Amino acid sequence: MSLSLASLNLHAGRDRASGRYSVEAAVASLDTDVIVVQENWRPVGERSVAERAAEVCGYRAYAEIDVITGRTLAGLGVADDDTETGAWGLAVMSRIPWRSLGTIPLGAAPGDVVGVRRALVAEIPVGETGVLRVVDVHLTHRLAHGPAQMRRLLAGLAGSSVPTVIAGDLNMCRPTVWLGGAHRPSVRGRSWPAHRPVAQIDHILTGPGVTATQTGVGPAVGSDHLPVRATLTVSVPAATLEPPRILAASGR
Repeated sequence: MSLSLASLNLHAGRDRASGRYSVEAAVASLDTDVIVVQENWRPVGERSVAERAAEVCGYRAYAEIDVITGRTLAGLGVADDDTETGAWGLAVMSRIPWRSLGTIPLGAAPGDVVGVRRALVAEIPVGETGVLRVVDVHLTHRLAHGPAQMRRLLAGLAGSSVPTVIAGDLNMCRPTVWLGGAHRPSVRGRSWPAHRPVAQIDHILTGPGVTATQTGVGPAVGSDHLPVRATLTVSVPAATLEPPRILAASGR
């Protein structure tokens, strides 16, 4: 009962010099069963860069949420002098249809232009009887307030025996992610900035009943972050779970 998972901060489809890169090629290079992304970008009136990549690369199960809307990439500090307006958020794509989707509110950090952040949660069948809860998260860059958002995330996940993996840009170095409690870091390696990594802020945290193998940090794919990936095995059958709050049909 295994599946492969990768996480990548897309940096809105821009490289460190604010130039566009191929998100489709980046997703294709990861080639895992499930991919969670942060800093997805959806220009006004268009589909998001992650949604287009999911379609091209054959990920039929797809959902996204907007964390903030009506902003420019320059205003978000993603791309200098880029006045394109749109929405910035999270997305999850899977080759395996999920059982349910939901979100967990993480609150807002003082001084964070993004405001209230949320985690995107998908429950994905693994094998004939297993279920893996995949949590896509991007914690605040306001480092002093990341632990509070992590605590809110863990509180939102509490009360369930479903095996869980938390993946994303946690904006925390490896020693700090031990705040995840029973969810332990499974990937070791510097992930940011991609051209000269000095820190690991992108993580995959595995909870009880989940074993990670074939873990690692991948090569640069265009973003200013490197991807992280793992093969995850679910060893504890999931108990019956009330589904989390269901997203709107659009996933936004």
